[in-house]
Order: sequence, then structure tokens, then C-alpha cells
Amino acid sequence: MKNILKSFIKSCAFSKALIISGLIFYNPVNSQLDRSVMPESGPPPEIFFGKPNTFKLDNGLTIMVVENSKLPRASASLSFDNPLIFEGEVAGVSSILGEMIGNGTQSISKEKFLEEVDFMGASMSVSGSGAFASSLSRYFPRVLELMADAVLNPLLTQEEFDSQKNLIKESLKTTDKDVATAASRVQDLITYGRSHPNGEFVSQETLDKSELNDAIDFYNNYASPKNAFLVILGDVNFGEIKERVTKLFSAWESKEVISKSFPEPTNPENTEIIFIDMPNGVQAVVSVINTIDFNKKESDYFSALVANRILGGGGAGRLFNNLREDKGWTYGSYSGVSESYKTKGYFTAQAQVRNEVADSAAIELLKEVDKMRNTLVSDDELSSAKAKYTGNFVMSLEDPSTIASFARNIITQDLPKDYYNGFLEKINSVTKEDVKSAAEKYFLTNKTRVFITGKGSEIIDALDGLKYNGKELKIRYYDKFGNKIEKPNYSVIDNINAEGIVSNYLNLIGGIDRLKEVQSIETLGNANLNMQGQTFALEFYTLKNYQNQSLATVTAGGMIVQKSVFNKYQGYNEVNGQRIPLTDSELDNAIINSALFSELNYDFSKIKLVGTSMVNDQKVYEIKISDNKTEYYSVQSGLKVKEIQTTEVEGNQIVLETTINKYEEVEGVLIPSEINQITPALPIPGGITIKFAKIKLDVKTSDSDFN
Repeated sequence: MKNILKSFIKSCAFSKALIISGLIFYNPVNSQLDRSVMPESGPPPEIFFGKPNTFKLDNGLTIMVVENSKLPRASASLSFDNPLIFEGEVAGVSSILGEMIGNGTQSISKEKFLEEVDFMGASMSVSGSGAFASSLSRYFPRVLELMADAVLNPLLTQEEFDSQKNLIKESLKTTDKDVATAASRVQDLITYGRSHPNGEFVSQETLDKSELNDAIDFYNNYASPKNAFLVILGDVNFGEIKERVTKLFSAWESKEVISKSFPEPTNPENTEIIFIDMPNGVQAVVSVINTIDFNKKESDYFSALVANRILGGGGAGRLFNNLREDKGWTYGSYSGVSESYKTKGYFTAQAQVRNEVADSAAIELLKEVDKMRNTLVSDDELSSAKAKYTGNFVMSLEDPSTIASFARNIITQDLPKDYYNGFLEKINSVTKEDVKSAAEKYFLTNKTRVFITGKGSEIIDALDGLKYNGKELKIRYYDKFGNKIEKPNYSVIDNINAEGIVSNYLNLIGGIDRLKEVQSIETLGNANLNMQGQTFALEFYTLKNYQNQSLATVTAGGMIVQKSVFNKYQGYNEVNGQRIPLTDSELDNAIINSALFSELNYDFSKIKLVGTSMVNDQKVYEIKISDNKTEYYSVQSGLKVKEIQTTEVEGNQIVLETTINKYEEVEGVLIPSEINQITPALPIPGGITIKFAKIKLDVKTSDSDFN
């Protein structure tokens, strides 16, 4: 490694010398140039690319073949160009079907099917919306045969249906508290409506109503070769592939897929705020969304693409520069134009921000959108956006699948045959006036919805009376499933205060006198971590004593992967053998967290009762312990049910959300016996649930335990 670094440094030094000498050599020539005049751009390159070999079977299946022998690999991709599908009361049945297909066929069991795919080192995925398979070219004929069998003869059994339905139901539970998931769900529902395919969503209720026959009906109604496209890429011979595909897919029965009409989504008469209450939300999702008629046939299609790139198409966009670089409210802010040739598309500008600045972020998004509508962009912004599109387009042509997708789009969207040949010319012909015109047409601020999804107790008051362009914005309130609700009330009665709530909690878990008698607490817990289809068993050990000494370890596979130690006044974190001393802010948190019962030491002159909130459908009191810590106590039981703690790591705010699921009585003291932890530092849907099988009080400790 050292030798590689040395070589790299030398090469950099050598390159620098070449650059410097080159500058010296060319200086006399450069001095003759008039740098006040921008050189004229050359004409955009005209793109020529080959067309895939295309043929159609008698049943309507369209096959596109792109031969590319650079690598000894080949792939097949099957997709359907079906009309919009509304699943209604059984929303999610297509997802269940998608998970069932590809797990065996009527002639091959699930185990043998997956074993054979694995043996060939192939990859295969089959769903209700299509299929994909890839392998070495020598195995491709068999892989294509297996894919055809999976699509034409799926194994649709009751056992597999129940299994896949339960897995999807569990996955819904893991995202139940996710703010971004709730935001996306309700945004689609309100934008398109409950009766529109783009507005419906999968729920526990719709899954419960779905049955095996619904999945079979869905397959029979929508898996038709008449609307299907099979794209084959790679090291193949067209003549051989045509013969093989004809043999494998000709028996696929062609069916007419019924197209239904749906209510057309509309924008509001006046801009309004849609607030979605997520009481557990640490951050808020703020989105400005309006529907648009937008597809590749629109005369200003390319102008809109450039306009969106300038507004929020990446890290150089105006939204990013405003809300992140200037305000520091978010990790990123972006915009998008979603096209559709089957229904209305939409425009969105979005950011995920702290709850306390959600109202301000909404106004800034609207301001930036209005700026695009009312003023011309700069020359630099325009040229940069065009250059980005040019680079992306040229790079995409290196992928053979791009050519096939272009050919498929030309057929399905009825585009001119030379549509993509002039792509760069059309992008480069966009003017500043074109950008402004497209923004005026597609980026609305006077008839749009401002969706704000987050913690109501920290956001709602700031939204009352919020104005834009001199007009007060109407507010409508919804829950996380898009049901309309009354304005949430988070107030508390006058005789309730933080000290009384915490004192009641201390009495419930054992009483102050009993808690002060405890000398130490030792716990051992276990959790299963699911990542990328693999399960890891984790062990969590903690030891604390009354002298503010603490030890915590996380073990995986018998190895300690993380260790945290605090010894009265100093401490460290150890990750993979590297010991890192605690910073000043981490030491402050460690002093609080190492206490056996930190609530005994609270200074109530510095603690604030924020109000009421909701945690797991139960009403709670929300108490702000410090700028970095908030606790939640059940109004009904009086027990602490959740705490949120924020720490700063390398300039980033890391949030740890701990929910207490269960308590266990140990020698007259209630101790949490099951907790759930969620943190963006470990992006696992639903977080980690830790169950403590061992809880001991008053174990003997010594200073050596905390070295």
C-alpha cells in the first residue's frame, strides 16, 4: 500500500510539472487572446446509434436483440406496457404475485429452481411487472429457458401466497414510523386521489382482504404478450436467439388487456398547505407538488428538463445552494419533473429539514420556484445544465440497454423514429427564454400543494397564519394514512408540569428511596440484524454503577465490534480496535447516560414540558431534558416510553430514537427489558429490537471493569 501511495504522489508531482511547463510554453500564445470575449460553442454532435434487431411473434410479443460480444455475458429483460391498473380493496396483490413468480414453476420446485440459477452463477428476478435474467453466455440458453418457464408457468400455490403476504405485512410494520414513507404515501393519495392507480397504497387491511384467486386473476388479466417487450443484450447470435425465443414464447396465450378510465387529478384553486402529522418525526419532509401534462411529445419537453436541472437537479441546483449551502437546513434539496404518457405527471420541489424550520423551508421552496418563473437564468447556469445533460446522454450510450430502451420508447410512446438522434441538438437549442416559459407552464406556485410531514407539536403553531405573496395559506390536516383529521391539540392542563411527571415515573419504577439503594445494573441483550438478505446475531452488554462508571459492548459472531467506556470524568469509543476519546459534547452525554437512574439528578429549572404528543398510538407527555435529549411519558401509565438523543459526529447531527417496548420487575425495580432503536447511522427499516434476557442489580464492580 505504501508503495502504491508513493507512486501516486510521484505521478501527481510529475503531472504537476508537466502542467506548469505547459503553461509556460503556451503563455506567449495565450497572451494574444482576448479573454473578454467568450468563445463560440461548436455545433452539438449528431448522435448515430444502431437499432436493435426487432421482430414480433404471432401472439404479439415484441423482441429486441442487441448483439455485443465485448464480454461473454448476456441478459434478457421482459417488461409490460400495460394501462394503469387500479387494485382497489386488494391493493398489494400485484406485489404478492411479484414475489411468488420466480420461486419455482409448475415443472420445477422452488428449491431446484433457485439451486440451478445459483449453480450457474446467474441472476434472475421475476415479478408481476416483468422479469430480468443475466448470466455467462454459455449458460444463457438455459437461463432464458428458466425465465420463460417462470413467466409462462408460474407456481402459484396457497402456501407461497400466504408466505409472501406475511413478509410484505412485516415490511409494512418496519416502515410504519418512517416520515419519508408516510410523506410519499399521502402526497400520492392527495395529488392523484383515492380512486386513481397512482393514489392508492398497500396497507395491512388491503393485504388481509387479498386472496390467492386475486393473484391468479391479476396474472391472467395483465400478463399478456400483446403488451410485452423482451429485450436481449450481449454475446448472442441474432439468428439463434430468434429461433430459441420463438420456441420458448410462442405458446404464451395472447389476451386483450382491458384499459379503464380514472378521475383526472387536479390542482387546488389556490395554494394550500397539507400537513401530515407524524408525532415521532425528528425531521420534516417539505414538498411542493403540482400535476402537469408532460411527456416526450410536448414541444417544450427539453426546455422543462433544463429548467428542472437548474432549479434542483443536483448539488449545483438553486434549491441545494439555498437550503443547504446558505441556510444549512438540510443535507440536500432537489426538484423533479415526472413525465407520463398514460396520465398526468407532476412537478415537485422537496427538502427534508428540522421540524423547527419546516415553515421557513416551505416558503424558500416557493420563492425559488417563483424565481424560475419570473426571471431569466444566467448564462453559466444554462451552459452548465446543458453540459450535464450532454455528458449523461453520451455516457448512457455506452450501455447497450439504452439503445433497446430508446427503441421501446419510440414504439410505446409513438415517437418519431429519429427522436433520439437529435436529443443533444434539442437540448443545446434551449434558450433562457425557453427555460422561463417552461417554468411558468410547469412549475406552479399559485395553484399548488405544499405538503409538510412531521411532528405537529413542533410545526403546527408556526404554520398558523403563514403567508406567501401576501396571501394566508389554508391548512388541511391529515394522518399518516391520508385520513382527514382535525387540527391536532398538543396542549396540557395547567396543573401538569415536568417535575410532577418525572416524580410520578420514579415512584412507579420503584420509588426514590429504593432506586438510591441500587449499586449497579448489569444487562445482556440480543438482537437480529437483517441487512441485504442476511441475518446477523448481535449481543449487547452494559454495566453501570452508582459512581458514574459505565461499559457497553456490541458483539457479533463472538467479536466485539464496538465498545464504549466512561470512567467518572473521561471515556472513549472503540470501533474495530481503534480507540477514540470522547469529545466534550460526548462527555456531557456520557455523564448523564452513565447514571443508574438519570431522572434522580434532573434540574427541573432547566427542563421544559413541551406538551402532549403520540407514540405508538398512545398519548404521551413530551419533556425536553436538554437541547440534545427529549423524553416521552405515557399519559395513561405514567411510564417512560421513548427518548430521542442527538449527538454531533464530525459535524453531522446523529439522532438515536429509543422506544421502550417492555419493562421487567427486578428486585422491586422496573427495568426496560425490550427496546427498539432507530438511527440514520444504521439505516435499517424499523430499526433494531433488543431483548434483555439478563438483568441483574447490585453486581460487584471495580475500577478495572471500566478501563
